Amino acid sequence: MKKATQLLTAAGLAAVAAMSAQPALAAGGIRGWQQEDGRWVYLKSDGSRETDTWIKGEDGFRYYVDEDGYMAVDSIIEDNDDLYYVDENGVRVSDRWVSRPNEDSQCEQDVDILWYYFGKNGKAVKEEGRKVRLMEGSAERYYFFDSDGHMLSGWQKIQKKGDDSAKIWYLGDENQGYVHRFWQQLEPDEEVLDLDGHDYDSLEMFYFGWNGDMTGLGESKLENEHFMFDENGVMLKGWYPNVKADTPETAVNRFYDEETGVRAKEWLYAYDPGDEGGDPHWFYCSKDTGLVYNEGGRDSDGQVAYKNIDNKTYFFDPDGHMITGLIATDGTDLSSNPFAEDEFSGLAGDIGKGSNLRPAGIYYLSQEEKTLGQLQKDQRLCLKNEYETFYYELDKKGRAYQNALIKDRVYGADGAMLHSDSGWQVMEADQDIYEKDRTDAPKIPAGSRIIVNQSGKIKKNGSVKIDDITYEVTDYIVVSE
Repeated sequence: MKKATQLLTAAGLAAVAAMSAQPALAAGGIRGWQQEDGRWVYLKSDGSRETDTWIKGEDGFRYYVDEDGYMAVDSIIEDNDDLYYVDENGVRVSDRWVSRPNEDSQCEQDVDILWYYFGKNGKAVKEEGRKVRLMEGSAERYYFFDSDGHMLSGWQKIQKKGDDSAKIWYLGDENQGYVHRFWQQLEPDEEVLDLDGHDYDSLEMFYFGWNGDMTGLGESKLENEHFMFDENGVMLKGWYPNVKADTPETAVNRFYDEETGVRAKEWLYAYDPGDEGGDPHWFYCSKDTGLVYNEGGRDSDGQVAYKNIDNKTYFFDPDGHMITGLIATDGTDLSSNPFAEDEFSGLAGDIGKGSNLRPAGIYYLSQEEKTLGQLQKDQRLCLKNEYETFYYELDKKGRAYQNALIKDRVYGADGAMLHSDSGWQVMEADQDIYEKDRTDAPKIPAGSRIIVNQSGKIKKNGSVKIDDITYEVTDYIVVSE
C-alpha cells in the first residue's frame, strides 16, 4: 500500500480518519445497523436486511451491503458498471489509490500488483485511452487506465480519444504507472516496438517530450541540441545514415556523439561512414545542418574543396577528410616525397567550388599538431626530416612555384628547390625555367646547364671551378667549360 500512502489527498485523509468509526446502531433494535455473528447488517423497519445497496450512515459516509446483507469491508464494489472501494471499516473512499494482487488473470498486464484510483465521486477511473491528471504533492503526473480500472504501466501503445493513430508511452514499473517524460534509458520492448532487424543494446536511450509523447523517426532538436532517432524511437549514435558518400547525391551523413548522441558541429575526429574499423580522420561539420563539409565532393568543380575556419584555410578531400601534408592536384608525382601522404595522392583539379577556385598545383597542409591541416602560404617553406630537407616557395594562395627562378634559386617541376649535396654542382634544367610570376619567355630554357650550391644559390655570372674543371656562366646558364 506504499503508493496509496503517498497519494492521499485531503478528501482521502478525511476518509482515513473515519476508518476507526463504526456504523451507528439502530435505535431500539429496529431499523438500522446491527451486528450478527460479528458482522454488520442493516435492518429495514420490518426487520429484514438491506441487500445489494449503498447506505449513507449518520456519520455522512457511505457503506455497501452485499447480496446477503453483510456490510462489505476492504473490497472493490462493482455497481452499475462502476467500481468503488470500501476500506477495512466499510467506508467508501475517494481520491485514493488502492492496490490488489493480480490473481486469476484479472489483468492482461504482466504485473504482480494491480492499482486502481478512486476519484472524488468514489468511482474508479477506467475510461480507456484518457490521460488522467493527478497531483501528488506539488508534482503533476499523468496516468492511463484500462477499461477495468487497472492502472497501466511499462511500455504502452495507446490510442487516445480524438487521435487517429496510437502513440507510444512509457509509464514506469507496476508501482509507478505515470507518464515518464524527457530522457529515459530503457530496455526496448518487443511487444510495443518492432525489433526485427535491429541489434539493440540491453538498454537504449529514448526521449519522451514534455507531455510524454515518444520522439519518433528522424532528427529532433531537444534542449538546444540535435539528436537522431530511428523508427522505434531509439537514439542513434555515430554516423547516420552511415553510408560511404561517393557522389554528391549521397553526401547526407551526419555524426552523433558516441556517448551523448548530440549531433556533431564544427570539428569532428571519427572513423569513416560505413567503416567503423578504419582509421579516424578529421572532418568539419556545419553548425547549422551538421552535414560534413565536401563529403561526396566529386563534382565538376574538382575533388578538393577549401574552407576558411577561424581565419585559417583548410583543404578537404571528396570524403570530407581534412587534408594534411604535401599534395599535388596537377598530376605531379610526389610518391617519393616523405611529406606526401599516400591517402591524398590521387587528388586532381582546381581547389574549391564555384567561381572562387585556387588553381591546381602543389600545396602543403601542416602536419604539425598545433597547426594541423592549416594551409601554409606566402612563405619560403622548409620541410625537414632526419634524412632530407625540402624547400618550397609558396604564393599568397599557398600554391608552390614550379619551374621558377626566385631570388637566385631554382624550383623544379616538383616544386622543390634545387640544391647540391655539397659545394657547387652542375645540373640540367629538365623544363623551361621562368622568372617569378612571368610566363612570356623562359629565363632558363629546358636542357640548359646551371650551377647551384648546397643552399640552393644559383651562379648567375662568372666562372666556377668544380673538380678541376672551370665553368663559365652567363645569365645563369653555363656557356663554356
